[in-house]
Amino acid sequence: MPTSHKSFEFIAADGITALGLDLYQAANHESNPVVSPQAIVLFVHGGGFSSGSRNHPLNVLFCQRLAESGLHVACIDYRLLQKGKGFHCDVTTSQKREAISAAAQDIKCAASLLHSEFGYDVFLAGSSAGAHAALHAAYHQTTPEIRGVISMCGAMEPLADYPNVPLLAFHGTCDALVPYGEGMHHYCARNQPGALLLQGSGALADCLPQVELHSYLYANHDLANALLIDQDCAAACVNFVQRVLNGQKISGTFLFEGSDTCKLVAPYLPCQQ
Repeated sequence: MPTSHKSFEFIAADGITALGLDLYQAANHESNPVVSPQAIVLFVHGGGFSSGSRNHPLNVLFCQRLAESGLHVACIDYRLLQKGKGFHCDVTTSQKREAISAAAQDIKCAASLLHSEFGYDVFLAGSSAGAHAALHAAYHQTTPEIRGVISMCGAMEPLADYPNVPLLAFHGTCDALVPYGEGMHHYCARNQPGALLLQGSGALADCLPQVELHSYLYANHDLANALLIDQDCAAACVNFVQRVLNGQKISGTFLFEGSDTCKLVAPYLPCQQ
């Protein structure tokens, strides 16, 4: 399907920083109709809140593929508060929370712009750190424009109550950076500064009211990049958006077998409500 590409700037939540936004729009033809002229997927790149860009070739390819499938797509940059500092176990939990929150606030600014200027209902999608930020924006900060979330190897801190926002989650069961179940980010020791408890896709499938889980047995965090070039992943994203817009219940678990074994010593823990 033919697509168009335009670049814009928007102002971050700090009211100062100018950020980039690339808009990929599907052309509406009778033979290949747009999934919905009122819906858009807002994609957020990965990079550990310290690096990454909307212009990375993998991010561009993923957004183009969704647009070619009939979706409108926006790909944004966000403030990288941990640039030059990393996001490992020596980074304090307060610094991690600040970086995640800032990115989520920038997502909310972009979502508000897309909703007010174009009338779009917004679906958030993110890879790795971008998925963290997207989950935080949708479930912790309760962004009203958000109709659904697509998380690729993402996680978020536990909540007492979980908003009924549909989630499509992709995750490897042997992810040593972002836990598949409930566990510490990077599997940090509990006495380390960066011991931040997170719920990955496996745990969120137990916690949230509506989740479709794609579970990749033995896959590690490299899956976050592999999914961006996976045609089946893109097709699942398009199907998810269509079903949410049609008011269908989102549920189900899909298992993808791997040829490796998992050497993580930490056990998989489901949602610990």
